[in-house]
Amino acid sequence: MKKILLSLVLTAFLFPAIAQESGIRFFHGTWEEAIALAKKEKKPVFIDFFTEWCGPCLNMALTIFPLPQVGDVYNKNFVCLKIDAEKGEGKELAQKYGVYSYPSYIFVNPKTQELIHRSGGNKSAADFIADADGALDVKHSSVYLDKKYKSGRYDVRFLMEYIRSQRISGNRDLENDFAKLLEMGCELTDKEVWELFCKCISGYRNPYIQQISDNYQRFVELFGKKAVDAKLAEATVYAPVNFIENLCDFEGKYYNMQMVKLTELFRDKKYDEAWEMADKLIADPKIDKVQFVKQLSFYTRINPKYQDNELTFEQLVNKIKYTRYVAYNMYDRDDAYTHYTYAVALEYLIQRALQEGKQIPADLLANPPLGKQEYDMRHPLLKPKPKRR
Repeated sequence: MKKILLSLVLTAFLFPAIAQESGIRFFHGTWEEAIALAKKEKKPVFIDFFTEWCGPCLNMALTIFPLPQVGDVYNKNFVCLKIDAEKGEGKELAQKYGVYSYPSYIFVNPKTQELIHRSGGNKSAADFIADADGALDVKHSSVYLDKKYKSGRYDVRFLMEYIRSQRISGNRDLENDFAKLLEMGCELTDKEVWELFCKCISGYRNPYIQQISDNYQRFVELFGKKAVDAKLAEATVYAPVNFIENLCDFEGKYYNMQMVKLTELFRDKKYDEAWEMADKLIADPKIDKVQFVKQLSFYTRINPKYQDNELTFEQLVNKIKYTRYVAYNMYDRDDAYTHYTYAVALEYLIQRALQEGKQIPADLLANPPLGKQEYDMRHPLLKPKPKRR
């Protein structure tokens, strides 16, 4: 536990330093000073509008802004600012540029102080770098694309570019535009249209998943079984069981159906049935255990301030058995949260035992009955290093 906490503390202190060295170098000064510098260097201004309570803002600051490849693009092409939208001159600037969600990424022409490109959201490094292109190339900017889109005078090529840009900017409501693309003569079996569909249209509430299922072999011939199955699996993660059941057979179908059933049990607070089902899935050879452990981790998190304080001591003990299973069998060395959750669970269990005069069950202190027997982060396929003689 102490090692985990030390790692988290060091990470919190070191990330800002890493960002300064290899990631985006943010200018620390007033808005007027930033505009003056941008004019002098003949660069647009990039603003990361954030708030102190915004989780995605913090995630971008800790994981994307510090990346060398991100810093290379943004430091070269922009004067970069971080502005708290709820403090100081940030309030006025946020209002000026129509910032109402966070994080918002605003790109400004320093000569006119007019908006040239807008984006936002929690995103990958590739998408965030693509945002820079929107600010540097007029025909890729949100201002240009939005104006032309609203005019209604455009062709298929433009609409495809518009859909891509909207996805990069954080817009996920693109089904109407994609439908318009098909109305203009495109087909889902076209390679470029298929790739656009895979990247930009998610979920099962559209006619395309059924179309793929009904013509499964045709899509497999065109794009390969792996790609088609991956899209069907991704689209049906939250679909009703009866919907998934009526689709063609694809890799991930059985898994998704089981996860939906398990989710419903947890949602309905049928915990005994849920844990019984979890045992069956752990023993089920058809279930991908690595994938299952990651998903099970969501249900095994202990939060004393949330619903876990409503659990009886016996229910808490039962839940922590699965918190332990996840901690023992999660092999992602970059994921400290799973182990933090386990530490919180044990601490809370001790508190409850002391408060209620209960004994911690012996089986919780013994080796786990399921999964890995030793608590470490080594993958079971990783052999021990030979001792030096």
